Amino acid sequence: MQRPRRSTASRSAPHLHAEIPRREAWLEAAAEGRQPNRFRPLSFAPPAAWKNTGEVAYAPAVTTMPCLMPEDASRFGGTWQCGGGTVCTPIATASGVRTKLAQCLLPKDSPAMFSGHPCLTGSIASNAAQPFNDGYKITGQFAAPAPAISRTAYTCRPPKIGVPGGLAYRACDEKDRAFSAFKSGKPMPSEICGLVGGKKFDICVATNNFDQCLGGAVNRGNRPACSADHFCREDYMCQSLPADTPGAARIKGIGFCSPTYFIFQMRIDNHATPWTTTARAGMDAGFGAAGEE
Repeated sequence: MQRPRRSTASRSAPHLHAEIPRREAWLEAAAEGRQPNRFRPLSFAPPAAWKNTGEVAYAPAVTTMPCLMPEDASRFGGTWQCGGGTVCTPIATASGVRTKLAQCLLPKDSPAMFSGHPCLTGSIASNAAQPFNDGYKITGQFAAPAPAISRTAYTCRPPKIGVPGGLAYRACDEKDRAFSAFKSGKPMPSEICGLVGGKKFDICVATNNFDQCLGGAVNRGNRPACSADHFCREDYMCQSLPADTPGAARIKGIGFCSPTYFIFQMRIDNHATPWTTTARAGMDAGFGAAGEE
């Protein structure tokens, strides 16, 4: 049987990654006859060093990872800081919710911007009687100001195409397609030219006619790069590129972040890919072409 061609590049989650050191410290204390630290951190906390003195020293949270605003952090004991030049930034408010959750995000106009970074703030009007009728309203844009999709600047894609918090996006150029920025021994770049699907992909889902229509629905597009120890933001998963992707040898162990409901169906006989079909989507196909929304 063939190896599945559509799969996840990382089978771990940020919570598990952070939980393993805590459990190792617990087992070590138990083996040495010491009282283990019984503190349980929040599920979205970054990894920490669990010291014998009972102190919990959190590692800085990386870009797009969750954080707590200072006014709320004191309610949860010792908390963590954002690292990598990011700032703890709330991107959504909700009526009836006391704690304000946020993400470690790049400052506005940061030269380190990358595809996949959130770009919109919003407010949620909660409907306790009918939660499925919660309302969402965009309240502002703080990143990716380009007016249209291009290969040189970042534009902000809207939540209605399936990207919570908005999504900074830049189309792949030829260097992106060749994974030129990925070099052995160097830090992993923040974005990678992965696989995307626009409105044509939605039609494939609606008609359940993947074999006939998917060849023209899959295109290349920049997304956040991810790996076993570099995770995607909330609501996204780390998907691997097919082994026959041109230049795949340069990105071994590296995948791209996809919304969990966008992951292309995993099947052993593979779907059509942009490099094996004559059908070709346009540069603006990724995350819903503006003219198709």
